[in-house]
Amino acid sequence: MLRVGKQLFRPGSDVMLAVLLFVATLSIFLVSRVHQVTDSSYSMLLSESLIHRHSFALDSYALPRGEPVWFGDYFKYGNIYQLEVVNSRIYYYFPPGSSLLSIPFVVVMNGFDISATNADATYNPRGEATIEAIISALLMAGLAAIFFYLARMALPTCWSVIVALGGVLGTQVWSTASRGLWTDTWGSFLLGFVVLMLLGAATNRIRLKPILLATLLSWMYIVRPTFAVHIIAITVYVFFFYRSIFLRLAIAGAVWFAAFVLYSWRLFGHMLPGYYRTSRLQFDVFWTALAGNLISPGRGLLVYVPVLLFIGYLLARYRRQLVYRRLVVLSLAVIVAHIAIISCFVHWWGGHSFGARFSTGLVPWFVLLAILGLQAMLKARATSVSGKTFGRKLELLTGGVLLFLSATINGLGATADATWLWNTRPLNIDEHPERNWDWRQPQFLASLIRPPLPKNIAVATLDRVDFTTPESAAYLWYGWSPAEPTFRWTEAKEAALVFRLNAIKDLQLTAKLHAFVIPNRHPEQRLSVVLNGKPIGKFSFNDETAHEITLALPSSLLRQKNFVEFFLPDAASPNSLGQGDDWRPLGIAVSWIQFSPKAASYLPQSYNGESLLSSARH
Repeated sequence: MLRVGKQLFRPGSDVMLAVLLFVATLSIFLVSRVHQVTDSSYSMLLSESLIHRHSFALDSYALPRGEPVWFGDYFKYGNIYQLEVVNSRIYYYFPPGSSLLSIPFVVVMNGFDISATNADATYNPRGEATIEAIISALLMAGLAAIFFYLARMALPTCWSVIVALGGVLGTQVWSTASRGLWTDTWGSFLLGFVVLMLLGAATNRIRLKPILLATLLSWMYIVRPTFAVHIIAITVYVFFFYRSIFLRLAIAGAVWFAAFVLYSWRLFGHMLPGYYRTSRLQFDVFWTALAGNLISPGRGLLVYVPVLLFIGYLLARYRRQLVYRRLVVLSLAVIVAHIAIISCFVHWWGGHSFGARFSTGLVPWFVLLAILGLQAMLKARATSVSGKTFGRKLELLTGGVLLFLSATINGLGATADATWLWNTRPLNIDEHPERNWDWRQPQFLASLIRPPLPKNIAVATLDRVDFTTPESAAYLWYGWSPAEPTFRWTEAKEAALVFRLNAIKDLQLTAKLHAFVIPNRHPEQRLSVVLNGKPIGKFSFNDETAHEITLALPSSLLRQKNFVEFFLPDAASPNSLGQGDDWRPLGIAVSWIQFSPKAASYLPQSYNGESLLSSARH
């Protein structure tokens, strides 16, 4: 048994706790409903291609027909940005590391008839998403166990459990890495092992094995090139403090790199694939991106993982009691360099994602710093002659509150659909990156706070507003899906319209719509309508027939800027009812609306599917 702090290191009990942590976090990850399959789409198709067809090229599959389209620095395949065309062949554009490492998992999934392809060799996005969800949950639950063992090298059991849970539930591990096979998912898992080896070597519990370390570092790069910063820093660290193994580390790393260059040269005719080229880095927006990556309400690391403020406090407050200072220096150097690198991307907000996604690969370093900071705090308290009970309690209370906030924020990202829809509703974040700075509706509060009113609200005219046209967007506030050929669905239990009036007078609003109803499964769809906070109508639909409903908009309730809210308590997703893959909570589908003048008295209206107090026509 090895002594750690005031407790004993008991391998048997620690194994049991690690298993419990794995099972508990795996359960949490699997039931969290938000899944983020964007960049990683087709990555499991590549795995299956390598398994069954022994090829990195995907053109033997029945992919949708597309022509090469120049997409900034590569030719994407039609509208599919995840695929690139090189020498008339189709390849997965993003790093191949995750696809290669996932092969054993994919083999097992295929054995259970879960596949990224259909029987006719077409792509199966649902199968892809299922495979990714399971693999990412397994890897990140494994990372929780790694964090626990990492903490036990320096902390008592109770603190180790807190660190392990905080490391995966209070960070991007829950909100990003466990939601799909982002490149950082495998990268963070591999880095967790590397950090475990480094702390183990510092505490004389693990002997560094240069070939294993070089292999882990090399695959981190193959998984995601941003990890090159970590690899360089760790290599320098080994050179200064473990020079006896440096040559073997360097040779093994060079062999892996040579193999990767050979792969790239054979397939693409370049030393490195396009995704790995440093030409993708630019400095035009560095300072804006740096601030955005740290403090913006849309992507700020300190906003989405506020417990980092407490970790920084521990390191500063107990700096004299820090035991493994060179690991602190290494961690801080990697963190600073990594954030500087991701701030060189013009697309610094990371597209459709949640919070500080580009910083996900730093989580193992954050956990290491938390462990070393807590170790220093416990050491200071053990040697302190003064009690200062109130100060100690306040210190722990502050840390607990910040950890709770971190877990809540990242939990919302993993469980609330609205936080994911924030990327496209009401405006696409890639087309309007200024939304990253809007505190009126931060992404993590998207399920709790309505989006701000649009800046340009359409004036209500007598013309019919076709909800399938782009012009109709000027009347939409929140809760609407993109337009379909003949209508537009609501996609939540609430949705709203907005409009302006040049002159306030009695109006009526007519809308053609149909409800999401499934006989015997979902037989009723209720609708309550509210104008500027006042109820003006209640309806109940029990069929899928198109209806025209008319609502009185009395001048006594109207203003210059107005909003009409639709409350749909029965909105449900077809997926939840076993009717397909559509996960949107559907309520009503609106084809058009029309304003018209009418002398109206204020009277809330109701519709039971057969009669309507105001006019309703099938």
